[in-house]
Amino acid sequence: MTLNHLHIAASNLSTTQAFYENYFGFRKEREHGRGVFLRDSAGFLIAVDLGEAQTKFPSWFHLGFCLDSEDEVLALYRKAIDGNANIVRELLAETRKYAAFYMTDPDDLRIEVSWHAA
Repeated sequence: MTLNHLHIAASNLSTTQAFYENYFGFRKEREHGRGVFLRDSAGFLIAVDLGEAQTKFPSWFHLGFCLDSEDEVLALYRKAIDGNANIVRELLAETRKYAAFYMTDPDDLRIEVSWHAA
């Protein structure tokens, strides 16, 4: 079994689409009604619909993106800082063991970006 997609609402469709394209490599697959389907290189789909802001999730709720290396996490963290992304938990890292930080998308959906040694 494979997790196939996530469906979210966005108060500004183009801003949210640009966020997921810029930071996580998603690309627009096609439009659907008042939204878009974004797909990453692994085939995961995020369906984004124009709509009211997300329901406030509990503080522990988040999406998690595991990157392939510590260097990729550090590079994305620098890119997020340079792009004025909303960092909600600063980078925590121990060389060759783990690296992680949290940011939010334009509608405050929390996202963990991490790498952990095998």
